[in-house]
Amino acid sequence: MSTSAADRRSQAELRRAVARDTLLLDFQPRHNIETGTISAVEAILPWPHRRLGTPTMAAVPGIAWEPGLASMLGNWIFRAACAEAASWERQDLRLSVKLVAPQLRGEELCLQIAAALEATGLAPERLELSIPEHLAFNLEDDADIAFASLRDIGVNLLLDEFGHLYASLVAMREIPLTGLKVDRVMLRNLPLDEDNLTVVRAVIETSHAMGLRVCADGVDTDAQRAMLRTLTVDEGQGGIFSPALSPVELRAYLRG
Repeated sequence: MSTSAADRRSQAELRRAVARDTLLLDFQPRHNIETGTISAVEAILPWPHRRLGTPTMAAVPGIAWEPGLASMLGNWIFRAACAEAASWERQDLRLSVKLVAPQLRGEELCLQIAAALEATGLAPERLELSIPEHLAFNLEDDADIAFASLRDIGVNLLLDEFGHLYASLVAMREIPLTGLKVDRVMLRNLPLDEDNLTVVRAVIETSHAMGLRVCADGVDTDAQRAMLRTLTVDEGQGGIFSPALSPVELRAYLRG
């Protein structure tokens, strides 16, 4: 696939930003549905772009995730996010980092994670790698091996964006997952849509039976939160709790 001049300029801008360490991460808290306490934080890298507004890196794969740049940028994200998490007063909080397709090269992923953990001192148990559903069931053999190795040292693996494809729960057994995040598309009409509620309930019950932690994304209303509490969802992320925050804002939020 050819690369446009605008995409090449964006890639060059990203390379310069990484080299100069001028990128900044945002962080969105994730809360325990039952208690309301913060249980995890997701690292987000926004990229102001003239044509695309301010999407996250995962939303602009043709620009941000050109293979060589993906390795360079992924390494920076892991190190910056882990360093930030290691500085939090709350040392029990998990840090979640979303993966994209070019990062699923097994050996390189393991090396980058190991280097980031060693450089920052973050405990592996506090790191969670978030794997989008559309990527999780088309993995190369070395990615499967990498995920198994990462689980062996304690890194958590979350199946993200569940609900876009309604992928088979049976297939989830192929990845040593620790959690599943229900996508906002499945929550949009809850609790009024009874058919969708039945599907969500089945997903939650099956996931819990498999020993997975269940997170709901896009929790924006009190009614959604109340319903998710009834369904025994473990964690929620969305507007009802907190938007994405800068590192300074997050530290104040954690103290508050």
